[in-house]
Amino acid sequence: MLGTMSDRLSELVREQSNNKKAEGPGGPAFNIYKMAKEIIFDVNDDSKLTLTPMTWILDSETFEYVLTGLIQGIYDGVDEVKEDIAWALYHEVPIVPNNDVVAPRLEAIYADLMANGLRIEREGSIERFAISDQLRFDPESNVKTDRLVIQPAEVRLLLARLREEQAQNDVVKAVLARLKAAATELSTLLAAIKRNEHDLQRCLTKYPILFGLNYRKVLPKHKLGSDLETDYALELTDGSIDVMEIEASTHPIYKKNGDPTIALVHAEQQVLDWLAWLDKHSPYAREKLPGLRRACGIVVIGTRAKLNENEKERLRWRNMMYAGRLTVLTYDDLLDRCEALHRLLLGRE
Repeated sequence: MLGTMSDRLSELVREQSNNKKAEGPGGPAFNIYKMAKEIIFDVNDDSKLTLTPMTWILDSETFEYVLTGLIQGIYDGVDEVKEDIAWALYHEVPIVPNNDVVAPRLEAIYADLMANGLRIEREGSIERFAISDQLRFDPESNVKTDRLVIQPAEVRLLLARLREEQAQNDVVKAVLARLKAAATELSTLLAAIKRNEHDLQRCLTKYPILFGLNYRKVLPKHKLGSDLETDYALELTDGSIDVMEIEASTHPIYKKNGDPTIALVHAEQQVLDWLAWLDKHSPYAREKLPGLRRACGIVVIGTRAKLNENEKERLRWRNMMYAGRLTVLTYDDLLDRCEALHRLLLGRE
């Protein structure tokens, strides 16, 4: 049975206020929660969890108020301490870790309580209570309001989340900067009146992000045995491998009669040879590329500017016929992917 701290537990609070001898969760400690100014969370020498309510007591000798522990609760399990922490939350009593060593334990219990609630036995049945923002309840006025006290564990969890988000933001910023630099350099090289093919290949080596974020390692000029050498071996995050052949950006992809050019056929055959070698020598290949599963091949050649609409459609169908095992891309495709990813991360798509 599922309840909320602002509904069923409110009924328990009313019961406790009308009958101080009533048994049930929080019963014996009801007045202690009302008196406590804070509760100290700790782990004792026996590795048991403890909660110590603290309140102001008048010192009979100095006639000054001093913060004093009332009675220490010792708990055998997390479920028990979760219940009293829930009651402390209900009465807006701050729960403070005794030191930095036990603080992560309190944060974990608090996070679990807020995420999963707790189970309480009531009238012979077990009910699960979920934590809501409306925890404050006055049994006399029957008014429920939002909590006013921010728990220290909440602050620490929030700071941890902010640090994690900041780290993620730093990563995103670095990726954005890398994407922008890669797109700018590749765009400049492709726009040159006289392209330098060596500079284009250096750009691809310098910016592996042009191949996509799903690659965690780029291995230029990777040898397959003693006879074959790939332009690039690309390792994906799942451990699988793609091999790539780089041709000149000036090479045409199709002839005027619509047939594929010698450059395209040669590049495709080169990649198919690599894939056949990897399939045949997979035990040897795994020694050099431990994450190898089933390799895919990529050919980068030419630009779309030299393709008419019919040729673009032919290239699309050609790629479909290879069913993902071999893909032919133009340099524009690499640039478009890079720029699209940059816009996506900026939230512009």
